[in-house]
Amino acid sequence: MGSWLRHYTKLYHYHWLVVAVGGIVATLVYASPGEEYLRLGRLELDLFYITLALFGLLFVVSVTDRYAPADYGLDGSNDE
Repeated sequence: MGSWLRHYTKLYHYHWLVVAVGGIVATLVYASPGEEYLRLGRLELDLFYITLALFGLLFVVSVTDRYAPADYGLDGSNDE
């Protein structure tokens, strides 16, 4: 297949890493701990830490995942 398709699938695969980093940076820049809370009965959770933890989890999952050209129907024998 064309090199453009291989390039596109790589970008598609790694875009979650960019979303995670952008989310962490945006959370640290625009939010502060103790401003907003999620209340579930007696349980009160700080949204700053929840958002930071979820973007951190997305970052870890994105970093540990592997790009396999065969998953996208591409021939893996071509050099990148």
